[in-house]
Amino acid sequence: MRRGLDSLNRLNRRAREEAFTVEDLDWSLAVDRSKPWEPDEMGALWFVPAFAELDAEQRLRCNQLHALGVSEQFVWFEGQLIRAINNVLAARGLPRALDEALRHFVEEEGRHIEMFWRLLGTAEPAWYGERAPRLFRPGRLQQVGMDLMSDHPSTLLAWVWLAIFVEERTLFWSRCYLGAEKRSPGSIDPLHTQVHRFHFLDEVRHHQLDQHLLGWLYDRQPRWKKSLSAFMFRQFVRVYVAARRSATRIAGQLAREFPALRERVVPQMLVELQDVARNPVYHEKNFSIAAHPHTFLLLAEYPEHEALWRFLPAAQRSAS
Repeated sequence: MRRGLDSLNRLNRRAREEAFTVEDLDWSLAVDRSKPWEPDEMGALWFVPAFAELDAEQRLRCNQLHALGVSEQFVWFEGQLIRAINNVLAARGLPRALDEALRHFVEEEGRHIEMFWRLLGTAEPAWYGERAPRLFRPGRLQQVGMDLMSDHPSTLLAWVWLAIFVEERTLFWSRCYLGAEKRSPGSIDPLHTQVHRFHFLDEVRHHQLDQHLLGWLYDRQPRWKKSLSAFMFRQFVRVYVAARRSATRIAGQLAREFPALRERVVPQMLVELQDVARNPVYHEKNFSIAAHPHTFLLLAEYPEHEALWRFLPAAQRSAS
């Protein structure tokens, strides 16, 4: 077992002790449309020059739209993880403690999905009555790749690294909320802050469980599987860092809600968005060791991920 990881037995005990239901959240809180729904500078659009041309109302709405897109992304990714884990469980042969931990994982991720759908429906009831995504939709190749990994989790192992990466990013996201609440109580919409605080409770354990999966499922695999995994993981990270698909939809929604932005500002934002993945400030904020302190150090231990660092210049300096 890696140093610093809780044992599976301890993780299972914590899962039982820390369990909550969706009804434990205070859903009587109305989403406050006069406040940000997430800390600022969380999305790629904050790092394009044309963003400076938005007025206060437009910036606030951009913040709110990005928060919605993040919730949609959690719904999608955690649904894919449930599918992968269920297939791992169906194959049988797991140590008893790991089997129990993964069953807790599936239950908790299902609760997160319900929690985020309910948050989305509270924030924009006219949009999410049918619980369909509006701002986050993976590309066709992303979806096909994720479906293949979810259906063949013992062969296409990149999903394990994606879980480690995304769930530490979730911790970063939650800490940003908790930090904003500590610095300025009530500055972010209270319902969004509450949901991310509850999400944080499970994700701390999930990030550790992912690393147990790495040791049990990934480390013992032949080189060809690891190389294929590294290639697939790299493609997902490249698209994730570029952050263009959701940002493009958010910009389009801004143009619909603020017609004055249609002629010049939004088109300029979309042009500038093509270069955001090369913006060092964007990388320092989102993809440095401060954002992913464990994941990048862990990735650096595996030579098959050497080509990954060209997409993560801030991380490379930290992990080398």
